[in-house]
Amino acid sequence: MKTLKLPGKNSLKVLTKLKKLNGDYFDPYPFVHSDKGQGCYFKDLDNNTFLDFSSQISSNPLGYNNPELKQVIKRYSNTHPIKYAGQDFAIEEHLKLLEELISITPKNLNAAFLINSGAEAVENAIKICMRKNDKAKFGISFQGSFHGRTLGALSLTNSKLLYKKNYFTIPNKILSYSNEAVNELEHVLRKNSSEEIAFVILEPIQGEGGYNIASKEMINGLRKITRENNIPLISDEVQSGMGRTGKWWAIDNFNITPDVMSAAKALQVAATISNRNMFPEPGAISSTWGGGHKLDLTLGCKTIEIIKKKKLLNNVNNQGKYLRKRLQELNLDKISNVRGLGLMNAFDLPNEQLRNNLVIECLKNGLVLLGCGYKGIRLIPPYIVKEKEIDEACEIIKKSYYKVVKEGFKHSGEICNYLSCISHT
Repeated sequence: MKTLKLPGKNSLKVLTKLKKLNGDYFDPYPFVHSDKGQGCYFKDLDNNTFLDFSSQISSNPLGYNNPELKQVIKRYSNTHPIKYAGQDFAIEEHLKLLEELISITPKNLNAAFLINSGAEAVENAIKICMRKNDKAKFGISFQGSFHGRTLGALSLTNSKLLYKKNYFTIPNKILSYSNEAVNELEHVLRKNSSEEIAFVILEPIQGEGGYNIASKEMINGLRKITRENNIPLISDEVQSGMGRTGKWWAIDNFNITPDVMSAAKALQVAATISNRNMFPEPGAISSTWGGGHKLDLTLGCKTIEIIKKKKLLNNVNNQGKYLRKRLQELNLDKISNVRGLGLMNAFDLPNEQLRNNLVIECLKNGLVLLGCGYKGIRLIPPYIVKEKEIDEACEIIKKSYYKVVKEGFKHSGEICNYLSCISHT
């Protein structure tokens, strides 16, 4: 197993210029992607090969250079414009993705508004709930949540102070992400009218905040209260939806149906999904590019088709179980709390520094991982992953672990200018 020198000279040239020009230079990973790659593997500009267990932060569910997706791209290679003002000027791809998307949502969620990003999907979920209730004064969110970086979604994000410092927020009350949330919501209702609560928004599995999995008791208790009090429940599925947990939507693991869902990442576009009657009057929500990017819309549609046709949800479930089993079998003292559903998995280390060191060392050995929370590492390979690739990843983790736990270990070299913050959204 060869240790990679990162960044390579070709990647370094690009990264150095990006640092000068990019207004949000966010300590990127110390390589630059090339067009080369296959399945769970990709190459950078320096011809280094990486095994990807980050899936572009869960937005690349089918891996690299999928032949059917490449055919979609080829189909549009001579098309211009590729982007239309999709809410005002209709294109057929808009309808096709809506039809494919609604085919996999809970049956009472029969309409969707397509948008550009996960934060915008959450933003519009908030807006349609607020529009329904002119007496609402605040929303409900949870400790550790991450819902996006636009100001409305950011108001409900509670994972890190850095994200919200000096920004105005919309009013919301924050509940524990635990079974205590049920009692806490009841307490809020004892002090406030149910009409004052615009919505309850939660991630069935928290993403950036730590890959924390809600209990069935918590989810079912909250659903019971929200239903009885006519409070809309929003399930934020930006990272966990589209099959990542082995079901189409993470909330499906809890056998309840929310009033609104947000989706993005693996969908290739973003969507706010609800019952048609939940959406407000025309013009109350809109977007120039929403429903207008022909290539992205078709890639999203084809992604759903491939997951269905190849029965990839079965692979997500089976390989997720195998991955958690292999992580447990490593029996490494400082690795704890192996957890997950499907291919949305994580484990913890004792502290942030050791977590960061392990992520970087794995990268030097050709495995791309992501941090989450303050001391977690998430493992989110493409849905096509096989046992041999999981075995390879676990061997890299094991080798890297034994190196970084040695007393006095410290990274050195150019790589130290990168990855000072491992937690990406």
